[in-house]
Amino acid sequence: MVVFVDDLNMPKRDSYGTQQPIALLKFLIERGHMYDRSEPGDNDRLQKKTFRDLQYVAAMAPPGGGRSVVDPRFTSLFSVFSITFPSQESLQRIYSSILTRHLENFSDEVKNVGTKITDVTLKLYSQLTAQLPPTPSKFHYVFNLRDLSRVYEGLLLSTPEKFGTAGALIRLWRNETMRVFHDRLISAKDQTLVAENIIGGLIKEHFPTEAPIANANPLLYGDYRLVNSELENPQLYEDLQDYDHARRLVLSFV
Repeated sequence: MVVFVDDLNMPKRDSYGTQQPIALLKFLIERGHMYDRSEPGDNDRLQKKTFRDLQYVAAMAPPGGGRSVVDPRFTSLFSVFSITFPSQESLQRIYSSILTRHLENFSDEVKNVGTKITDVTLKLYSQLTAQLPPTPSKFHYVFNLRDLSRVYEGLLLSTPEKFGTAGALIRLWRNETMRVFHDRLISAKDQTLVAENIIGGLIKEHFPTEAPIANANPLLYGDYRLVNSELENPQLYEDLQDYDHARRLVLSFV
């Protein structure tokens, strides 16, 4: 059996500088056995139990925020591999290739905007990680490539029928970044920083012509407007416009 331990350095250090879960794992991996601590009077109390045919795999991020430095005597029991974050050039090539291929059948206007989206997305990611680092009270403020992939997963739901203008695609990008990054934030100050200063500011800086359309509220997207249609593919991801339109849409399902 392969035992995978995620967030290995998450346990907090006690007053003696040790991490009890790590100490328990160190004993188990190093010795290969534990002692049964049943209730007093039990015949099996403190009976030695051996664990065999187990392999241990663990993962952790660099120390910082809510993560501690792990006892080097414990990490010495593993073969340690350090995976560095991809370079800016690599990220640019990976995500721009994905989006460019998807936009092949779109209008030239949309294609031209699509070539800039990856650069703006990476700038957004850089600003988020610099201005909103994880802390003990905000330990979930951890942004990684998985979040960037979620943004692009939403962009890949676009179709030429529903996103025929540059403004429509930029607005979709804003919706996806708001859902992935903004919705995770827990304070009004952080939400304002991301929604208005970072995301809104990047749109005004790089897409000034489309900014009025892209920054308009509310942001409502879905793929259920034509759910009752008899068309071959009625579930197309699209902008649902405003709350009144969405309300009428919901009432039509009743």
